[in-house]
Formats: sequence, structure tokens, C-alpha cells
Amino acid sequence: MPMRDAFRTSILSQNWRNQCLNIPKLMFDDQVFQGSTCRNLSIPFKLLCIVYPILLLHQGPILEFSLCISRLSSCCEIDQIILHLSRSATLKKLTLCIDSDDDHKLLPAFFNLQQLTDLELQNCAFQPPVTFKGFSRLVSLSFNNVSITAKVFLQFIFNCPQLKDFTLIGDESHLMGCWSSDFVELFECLPLVERLCMSSYPIKVMHITARLFFIPVERCFATGVMPQKLPTSLVHIKYLHLQGLSFAREIDLLSAILLVTSSPNIETIMLEMQYNPNEAVSQTAMNLIDQQDYSYVVLDHLRVITITNFTNMKPGMDFVRLILAKSPMLKIVDIMIDKRVEELIL
Repeated sequence: MPMRDAFRTSILSQNWRNQCLNIPKLMFDDQVFQGSTCRNLSIPFKLLCIVYPILLLHQGPILEFSLCISRLSSCCEIDQIILHLSRSATLKKLTLCIDSDDDHKLLPAFFNLQQLTDLELQNCAFQPPVTFKGFSRLVSLSFNNVSITAKVFLQFIFNCPQLKDFTLIGDESHLMGCWSSDFVELFECLPLVERLCMSSYPIKVMHITARLFFIPVERCFATGVMPQKLPTSLVHIKYLHLQGLSFAREIDLLSAILLVTSSPNIETIMLEMQYNPNEAVSQTAMNLIDQQDYSYVVLDHLRVITITNFTNMKPGMDFVRLILAKSPMLKIVDIMIDKRVEELIL
């Protein structure tokens, strides 16, 4: 039963009221606040006069808590909620989605949630105290435009050794400072990852060739010497989701190839492309796949590939041909063409 209906039903009897006060999963979204009365309330008022009292009256353990409300911005009421949740050692899943450009700085109390197994943050500032040693039980992590430095980020995921589901979406305003890490260092911190989702900016700032060839990426492209795969095989990855890629850029194309060819057990690939009609295709990207030997690549476990905003640029066509040729068990190929592309011939 949806939480909104559960609280409505609680007025019918003492039994229902007791059950309502012991709901282990509390999820506050726009549906909870539907209705003429709630619709006109300010966000802080909704949090202070509706969400927080529910937490105070709650009697049983809270295992899951989700706060995803439209136009939710940083406010002190969020701190009160986090502080209350941190006082118990039961919370396992937490979702906090701030719906504004004003990132919410997480209280030190947030980092006391040591029972967390699933964490999803959006538009938050992640600045842990120096004593913070990570969430040792964390299995699923999603950072969507979370402000964090490279040093803090790598230290954090290194101290989350059980991560299997990892999402990193961000831009230059959130992934702060100098990111001198590379894919090799990233996956050393994610040895068990099975589901991986990344946007184009984290991929761009990862220096993918630094530890492979000890030369700048520009020289690597200039000489035509390309890494064929990562030094360590990503044997656990089954699901790969990349966002905002443009195969007109050699760094995006090479990153996608490296991640796919280094994941022998991958089952699903999803690519959300970014198409700019005015973007010229680099000469390196144009010939990248033609000049490399991928005879060793076998994707025996790949079943599904989905690509959105696909175009008729040669690098993208070459990539699809490579995947099709190496995937004997492929069952579903879903390619959605960008509406600005008039003709596509594979």
C-alpha cells in the first residue's frame, strides 16, 4: 500500500494506526503531498509539519528512507531529518534528491549512518569529517551531481569494499579540483562492481592512458598507439550505462571501447549519446577502430544493447559493427536514431 494511503487508513482504527507507525519504509515524494491542502504548502513547511512529525511518532525501526520532492532545495529542515535518522542504527537505504542548483551540505551526523547498504544522493555537498572511514556495508552508491573532490571520492569508495552497483553523474561544477586518477585506479577501488553508470564528464577527466603507457593522452592519439583493454579485467560487470557520450570525440569512443572490451561477462550495454550537428568528427575517432586489432574480443554473455540519439557518424557505425560481430548470443538491439539524422545505413 502506498504510504499516503497507509496514513489515510490509519484514522480508521487503532490497529491500522499502530501498523502505520511501524512502517519500515518511509518514502516521501510528490504523490504523498497530492491534494489541494498540501499542494500550496512551502517545501520547508512540508518537511517541518508533515515529514518530521511522522519520524517523531514512528515507533519501529526505519529500514528505508527516501525524500524526493519537486523543487526541494537546501534547508535546515533536511538537517533535522538526517539528524533524527542518524540516532538509530537501523537505516539501510537512504535516498536524498535535492531539486535545485544549490547543493545541500551534509551534516557530520550523516556520516554516522554506518548500517547503510544503499545510498543515493543528488545535488549534495559531500565533505566528510577526517575521522570518516566510509560505509563498510554499502552495496549500491549513486552520486548525481554531488560536489566532491577527487581525493575524497577515491578515499570514500576505497573504504566501501562491497560496492556492486555504482553510479557517478556529474559536471565540472561538482567534480572539483584536479582529477589525476584514471580508470585503473577507479576500478581498483571497485573490485566487485556489477552495475556501472557514468556520465561523460567523469569519463573525460579520468586519464585513461596514464598508467597504461605513461604518456599523455594527446601523444597516445598522435602516435596511434592505443590501449586495447584495461590491465585488469572487469569480470564482475554485467550492466554498463554511459551517458552523454559523443563518438565524434576520440576520448569518448576509446573509453566506451575500453570498458566494453574489458568486461568479458557483460550482459547489457546502454549508451545515451549526445549529438551536436555542428561538432566535427576528429580524424583520430574516424579511424580509431579500423586501426586497432580486436580479434581477441569475445562478448559471449552480451544479450542487450540499447543506444539512444544515435547518428550516422562513422565512429558510431564502426562501434556498433564491432559489438555485433563480437556478440554471438545477442538477442536485443535497440537503436534509437536522433530525429535530426535523415538517413542511416549500417
